[in-house]
Amino acid sequence: MYYEVHSENIAARSHAPEVAEILDRFVLHRRGGSPVAYEALAAELLPTFGEDLMVLEPAVDGDYRWVHFGREIIRYSGANRLGECVSGMRPQVARFTIDCLDQALAEGEALYTVHRSNGTVRVALWERLLLPTLAADGRRLVIAFSRPLQFREDLLNAVLETSPCGIVALRAIRDAAGAIEQAVIVTANSRAAALSGNPGMTLLDTDGRESLPFLSDPLVWQRCRRAIDLQRSDLLETSFTRDGRAIWLRVAIAPLGDGLLLTLTDITDLTVANHTLQMRAATLALEIGRERATRRALSEEIDLREERERELRRLAETDPLTALLNRRSFTEKANAAIAACEASETEMALVIVDLDHFKQVNDTYGHPAGDAVIRAFADLLLGQLRNERNLIGRFGGEEFGILLQGADLAAAAASARQIQDALLARAMPVSETLALRVTASLGVAARQPGESLASLTARADQALYRAKNEGRNRLGLAPPATVAAAA
Repeated sequence: MYYEVHSENIAARSHAPEVAEILDRFVLHRRGGSPVAYEALAAELLPTFGEDLMVLEPAVDGDYRWVHFGREIIRYSGANRLGECVSGMRPQVARFTIDCLDQALAEGEALYTVHRSNGTVRVALWERLLLPTLAADGRRLVIAFSRPLQFREDLLNAVLETSPCGIVALRAIRDAAGAIEQAVIVTANSRAAALSGNPGMTLLDTDGRESLPFLSDPLVWQRCRRAIDLQRSDLLETSFTRDGRAIWLRVAIAPLGDGLLLTLTDITDLTVANHTLQMRAATLALEIGRERATRRALSEEIDLREERERELRRLAETDPLTALLNRRSFTEKANAAIAACEASETEMALVIVDLDHFKQVNDTYGHPAGDAVIRAFADLLLGQLRNERNLIGRFGGEEFGILLQGADLAAAAASARQIQDALLARAMPVSETLALRVTASLGVAARQPGESLASLTARADQALYRAKNEGRNRLGLAPPATVAAAA
């Protein structure tokens, strides 16, 4: 099993930028040498980073139990271990995890780890930041930021194993001063094993300088280290002797995070057949490699620009807190939906929702708690009403709009009561230890033939105001609009 454990230079070693930010907050709480208070640190980290956080407490017989398990970790690992014990994991991973948790609690300092976990759905390597804390009731708890570091999916495995070239990925292991002292193989295909003289064997988790004969050459190793330090690609040809026969390889070196991706091509036959032809072929291969690299760079730049454009469009259309449609985007899509419904003579209704006494939530518990309630209510709306025909948007503050296509006034009122019933049945989660009960007032209006969105919205707003004036937690139904008013 491949693993790393570090207590120094954590920010420089980590991949996820959140590690440095979380570590800075831990250090601020650690000032004075006293243990970090769990409640204070958790209140600061969970609202922002909670989906990537785990919280563990010591259990019996040297074990640990999860008391918080972030949603992003569940998504990547394919399992929710909340309430379970670490000993239930694969033995090697469980032992490594328990040892690291013991070390963090014993030393009272942050600990950064990397380990392989092939038993999960997609993740090959995880990085973790372990933060020891002390709860007010005397319990010792460890807050752990956990993020996937590397993926090995079926597609990647297929590409690796069908490649005519040897492909090896290595991760640099550095000493306390930051110098590279070792390179561990984290991915290698069968062709790489054959070229290294180890056909049929796995090279994973071994020292690259021991498993790959050409890396024992000081000059080759020096160029590999330079490629990592300078983050610069390189291409070289080298040879080694195996069973009394010279093996020639062309090695393409590309930096990969704090490591390398090596592409190995056997050029022995070309070298033996004709040295001159080999030199010409090498020159041609270099030009082809540059052209391919240029094409890849251009393709990657185009993909990056398209991704940025998609992200900008998404950000322009959605509310950043809830990921619902913002008011401008809701209005545009609603007008388009009205035009389509007018052409097909389909019914449509609008529901406007306003959370009751929401200012009291912000004044009593703070704006982060209010934001958490808003997000939880948005999730509730999506769970109750999301389908391809409905539009759900946040108009601003605690006000939301829902456009129901194919619904008359009775159907829309039933949907509105469904929202109220759901609010009565559950509390809105704010943090691991706090959930708030809120109510909402709703205004419902069914669109009349020829009625504009502005008119429909105004009638739903009037119904909402009536519901508010009647004592909150009410449902207001707008009377049908006259033909003149609808126009």
